[in-house]
Amino acid sequence: MWGLDRVRQDIANKKISPLYLWHGEERFFIQEALQSLKEYFLALDPSGSGIEIFPGKNSRPEEIIESANTVSFFSNKLIIVEDIPYFQDGQGEALQPFYDYFANPNPTTTLVLIAKSVHRGRKFYKALEKNGVIIEFSSPKRHREWIAWLDEQLKARGKTMSPSVKNLFLEWGGHQVGILSQELDKLALYADGKEIRGEDIKSLVPQAVEATIFELLDAVASRSTKIAIEKLQQVLQQEHPLKVLTMLARQVRLLLGARAMREQGKWENEAPRLLGIKPYEAKKIWQKSALLSWDQLAWALQECLETDVAIKTGKGDPEFLLELMVTKFCEA
Repeated sequence: MWGLDRVRQDIANKKISPLYLWHGEERFFIQEALQSLKEYFLALDPSGSGIEIFPGKNSRPEEIIESANTVSFFSNKLIIVEDIPYFQDGQGEALQPFYDYFANPNPTTTLVLIAKSVHRGRKFYKALEKNGVIIEFSSPKRHREWIAWLDEQLKARGKTMSPSVKNLFLEWGGHQVGILSQELDKLALYADGKEIRGEDIKSLVPQAVEATIFELLDAVASRSTKIAIEKLQQVLQQEHPLKVLTMLARQVRLLLGARAMREQGKWENEAPRLLGIKPYEAKKIWQKSALLSWDQLAWALQECLETDVAIKTGKGDPEFLLELMVTKFCEA
């Protein structure tokens, strides 16, 4: 179950915990969960007086706990503490007010602590684990999880896509749920009929930089200089040359890693763990690593490093230097 689904289930069942720790990389899901929780409390008190938001980095634990212990006029209170720093070193006794509160939380208050990342071995985490509810908000990782998420989103908007168009949408739009959700809103509004077609996506959805980078690499692998330069120009319209170079160098390093795995007799399903990337990206990297040799990739990485130095030392126009590098890739 997704973190967002868990929160909505708690709300629907009216079993909202007095203590929550929300954490994870997917800020979009966290914001959606917060909105659902706020709507629930606003239904109880339309004035919004029972909802308080604290910035974790600039708020003392004592003032947060004092507010949590204060009874609301409408008897229900929501306190949100954003970007908490309580898993960092050096907190020590400063967190004692939280530990005292966790042991006996105010049943009329829901305290939501939000962190980008957590340390499961820390006393703070263990105290919350014992007395509250911890929910991780992560984005889909495997392709089937992305398809399941997309199916839910399409159903909510009363739209459909064929299996091939679903794959196109995810590859074309990238893998950021916040951006994809916005693009689905746009498609649902402007696409004719119930079914969203491939041409709708290509005309309405901007192609993600990562997707264009992969197409650039495809063109390099097939020695299509013209297409590779066109794809490079598309990326340069969205990103600074140095960032584009960094992205290309990263892809080359990942391809080298996948190539090394192949030569060591390892398998595709080991790539996410060994390369430190998500499964959907690992699949693409693994497939493309079969098209380029170790020597080609090692040479390409050296060219990336030399181009980086040339750009940073003012040896030429950055876009021209990138075009020259990509041309060399295609002709190697």
